[in-house]
Amino acid sequence: MIDVSTLFFLMAAVIGLGFLGAWLFKLTRVPEVMLLIGAGVALREFFHLDNELVLGVAPYFGAFALIVIMFEGGLHLDFQHLLAHWRKSMALLVFVFLLSFGAITALAYYMFEHPLLNAALLGSALACTSAAIVVPLVRQVRMNKSVQTILELESSLSDAIAVLITVTLLNIFTTGHSEGSIGVLIVASLTGALWIGPLSALIWGYIMSKISDQPLIYLATFAAMLVVYASCEAVHSSGVFGVFLFGLLLSNGPRMLRKFWPGKEGREELRDWMGTNVKGFHAELTFLVRTFFFVFLGLLFDFRAITVKNMLESVAIYCVLVIARWIAVSWIKVGENKEEQDRTTRALFLFMPRGLASAVLATIPLQYGIHVSADFITVTICIVFLTNLAITTGVRWVEKGSLPAPPLAKG
Repeated sequence: MIDVSTLFFLMAAVIGLGFLGAWLFKLTRVPEVMLLIGAGVALREFFHLDNELVLGVAPYFGAFALIVIMFEGGLHLDFQHLLAHWRKSMALLVFVFLLSFGAITALAYYMFEHPLLNAALLGSALACTSAAIVVPLVRQVRMNKSVQTILELESSLSDAIAVLITVTLLNIFTTGHSEGSIGVLIVASLTGALWIGPLSALIWGYIMSKISDQPLIYLATFAAMLVVYASCEAVHSSGVFGVFLFGLLLSNGPRMLRKFWPGKEGREELRDWMGTNVKGFHAELTFLVRTFFFVFLGLLFDFRAITVKNMLESVAIYCVLVIARWIAVSWIKVGENKEEQDRTTRALFLFMPRGLASAVLATIPLQYGIHVSADFITVTICIVFLTNLAITTGVRWVEKGSLPAPPLAKG
C-alpha cells in the first residue's frame, strides 16, 4: 500500500517527467512517449501492482483522457480544413480499419490458431488507432496542416468504430443475432453525436457570450463537456466524437457567424465564446492528463508474462498492421507535387499508434463470459508498445524536409 506522501511525491515526479520530456522533444525531435511509458513500467515493477487492479481502472481513466484530449483537438481544429479534408479522412479510416481488421483476423485464426471469434475480437481491438496519442502529438510535429486534420479526424472516429464492432460481435455470439448490421450501427452511433455535439455548442456558446467575464467559466465549460459526453453515450452514440464536435463548434463559432452573417459584425462586436482563459486552462489540463495517460500505459506492461509465442505473434501482427497502413495511405494523395505528397504519405503512414482503447477492448470479452487466454491481452499490450516505439523513433523521418512547425505546434 502506497502512503499519501509517497503518492503525492510520485505525482509530482510524473509531472516533472512530462515537462522534461516536452523540453527534450523540442531539442531532439524525439517524442516523450516511451520515456513516460518506461516510467509506468518502472512503477509497476517497483510497487508490484496487480494487473487486475490496473485493468479495472483502465476504462474510466481511458474515457476521461479521451474526453479531455478530444475536446482539446476540437478547439484547435480549423473548420475550413475539416470541410476540405473530411472525405480523405473517411477514406483513410475505412481502408485502414478494414484492411487491418481482416488481416489480423486471418493471421490470428489460420497461423496462430485462435478461435474465429477471438481472432475477430483481436482484429477489432488492434485495428483502431489511438486518438489520445495522435491528436496531441500531431500538433507538436512539423507537418502539413491538411495531414494534421486528416489524422485527427481519422483517430477520433477509429476508437468508436472499434468499440461498435467489438460489442456487435459479442452480441452476435452470445444471443445469436444482432439488432442490426454493423454498418447501420456505426451510422446510428455517429448520428447522435452529429446533432448533440453541435447543438450543445450553439447553446453553450450563446451562454458563454453572456457570462464570459464571470469567474470559474472554465469549470462551467468543463462540466458542459462532460454533459455532452454523457448525453451522447445515453443515446448509444459516440461520446468522444460528440465532445470533439462540441469543441470544434465552440472554437469556430464566432468565425462562422461572421462569415454567414457579415452584417452583424457591423452592429455589434461578436465576442470570442471560448476566450483565452478557457483555452489556456484546458491546455494545462490536457498536458496533465496526457502525461499520466502514457505512464498508465506503462503500468499495463508485464514483461514477465511475455513468452516467445507472444513475441512472435506480436511481431507478425505488427508487420501486418504496417503493410495494411502502407497500402491504405498509398491511395490517399495530399499535396500539389510529388515531393509534398511523399512527405504527407510518411506522416499518414507513421501515425498508427495503438493505446488504452485497444487494451480495454481486449478485456471486454471477459465481461461477456467469453474465455480468452492470457496471450490475448499480452499480445494486445505488446502491439501498443511496438506501435508507440515506432512513432517515437520515426518523428525525425516524418519531419525530414517538412514544412516549418505551424503556430499551434510551436506552443
